[in-house]
Amino acid sequence: MNSTLEFLKNEIADLVDFEPEEMKEDTPLAALELDSLDYVSLQLAVKKKFAVQINFDDFTSGQITSLGQFCSYIEDRMVTA
Repeated sequence: MNSTLEFLKNEIADLVDFEPEEMKEDTPLAALELDSLDYVSLQLAVKKKFAVQINFDDFTSGQITSLGQFCSYIEDRMVTA
């Protein structure tokens, strides 16, 4: 999870006013104040890096609420891809 977490932290830091060091696995995604365009940027970056398609319904339904859950989401789909 470390490489996935580091990747997400760096990508998010490029999008919003958060330093990667401030983000932990239990950091709520809501605290990062990502907007819909940020999620699209993350979707493209994750697809390019990991060949994983992100389903936005998983975020809006409340299934994914933290950075750690986001990492697990990506890694679970990498295994089955």
